[in-house]
Amino acid sequence: MDPSPAVWRSTPARMLWGAALGTVTWPVDLVGAMAAVVSVRRRTPFGWVGALVAWHRRRSVRFLGWADGGAALTSPRAARYLAARVGVGLVGTPVLGLLAYGLFGVVASLASWLFDVRFTVDQAFESGLTTPEMLALVPLGAVLLYLDLMGLIGVGLLDRSAAARWLAPSRSERLAAQVESLTVSRAELLSALDAERGRIERDLHDGVQQRAVALGLLVNRARRAVGPGSAGASLLEHAALEADRLVTDLREVAWRVRPTALDTHGLAPVLAELVSRAGVPTELEWDSPERLPSGVETTVYYVVAEALTNVAKHSGARSAGVLVRVRGGTGAVDDGGALDGLSEDGVVDVVIRDDGVGGAALSPGHGLAGLGGRVAAAGGTLAVDSPAGGPTRIEVTLPCA
Repeated sequence: MDPSPAVWRSTPARMLWGAALGTVTWPVDLVGAMAAVVSVRRRTPFGWVGALVAWHRRRSVRFLGWADGGAALTSPRAARYLAARVGVGLVGTPVLGLLAYGLFGVVASLASWLFDVRFTVDQAFESGLTTPEMLALVPLGAVLLYLDLMGLIGVGLLDRSAAARWLAPSRSERLAAQVESLTVSRAELLSALDAERGRIERDLHDGVQQRAVALGLLVNRARRAVGPGSAGASLLEHAALEADRLVTDLREVAWRVRPTALDTHGLAPVLAELVSRAGVPTELEWDSPERLPSGVETTVYYVVAEALTNVAKHSGARSAGVLVRVRGGTGAVDDGGALDGLSEDGVVDVVIRDDGVGGAALSPGHGLAGLGGRVAAAGGTLAVDSPAGGPTRIEVTLPCA
């Protein structure tokens, strides 16, 4: 339940009304507590018990100023809360009864004073209340009314405490909600980062790279116009070589940022290109390449790219291998590039191995730690087996559902 209704900021009048409503329902709460105890082996209580607790939650939020944290209702939680509600009702019943008796006394006194109508056979009231007697009863009645109303407000506070104790999320539930929120936030951040990388790649490809190509064409035209042997021919030839290198470097940068082929053609050709560009001879094993959900393809691409970069820079390996395996149901690819019809237990296993010196670890501040965070944000796991002396094996498991 959304905790926003707590902004009602319960007034004393609301508190009194809410406490009175809660007090008169304690017999029903007693039956509900017993039913919840009977159903304690069930994950959720009986339907009418759940409806009763839901009504108390709404009453506590609206009249008692309680901020509902939206904890899931279980049979044990319902049993404990309704048992506490019975105790609150038993405390509130005499308080509410005294208030009702006091109101009856006020009505009886006014009727006796004004109309000589008596609701009692007490000899003291045979002739009706006189004005001095009535005036003497006013301060006494006001004090008793104040004390009784304060007692009823206390019952309301006790009622709110019972809701806060038994219906609020537990510490473990709050921590789980925070972890889930952080995981979703991290996944959203990575998704935004991937989208921004795609935008940068498009800008490089459609903007800067095209200008570099145009610059190279202009330099070549100028070199042909000047002719060989002239004073500026060597400079123009050197400029043409630098322009070609600039175009090549821009293509490499755009590829490393995020290859366009990942969206248009899928993961298989991109992994094949990565393997062909690897610094050490690398073999790709993927028996039946197929389109995967776009988020999974992006994660697998960055995992393999970072791992192969580390192999080339740090491992001293002579060979490496990349294995991709899809386990679980498969289906057709929809228009958005996602796999349609994949079973809920479908996963992708990615294994990157090399015969280098080993010693790789998921220590903070290193590339593998960053990959671990990306994989965790996608709901997967990453494990590294890299003893000193090698070989190194990185295993990643990603859910596809």
